[in-house]
Amino acid sequence: MMVFSGFLVDLQSIGAYLRWIQWISAFRYATNLITINEFKDLKFCATNNSQICPITGEQILNERDIPYETHWDLWQNFLALVVMSSAFLILTFIQLLTMKKVK
Repeated sequence: MMVFSGFLVDLQSIGAYLRWIQWISAFRYATNLITINEFKDLKFCATNNSQICPITGEQILNERDIPYETHWDLWQNFLALVVMSSAFLILTFIQLLTMKKVK
């Protein structure tokens, strides 16, 4: 799942026939959520107390092709994680109900 999240490999370099897996990768949503939270409105300035800031957090988000302009861009990743977690918990509960009990 890390490969298809865009964390290790650029998603544009993966074939289109495999790129759809990014939409079911929980790791993708988690890393996008953390990256937006960390880098939005951030400036990286030189350490010698100068006003020279060669890079901003928005440039990093644009390089990784992560949408960040609206609040929905942040919350859609959180919502996707909640939905995926809930679905997996419900499926696990159903599986536990169908298991035979051993005495």
